[in-house]
Amino acid sequence: MVTEKLGEIYQCQACGNEVEVVKVGGGTLVCCGIVMKKIEDKRQITAVNLPDSGL
Repeated sequence: MVTEKLGEIYQCQACGNEVEVVKVGGGTLVCCGIVMKKIEDKRQITAVNLPDSGL
């Protein structure tokens, strides 16, 4: 699968290694001799409402 944009995450289906695209170069990511699979971003953003400290 050709990398398309920054931040994409790819995983090796053989060993489980994961990589995140930090520079798009148009290449195909390969690990353990097979093309890596693009996965959804695992990072989660959580909104937290904190009480006002009164300062």
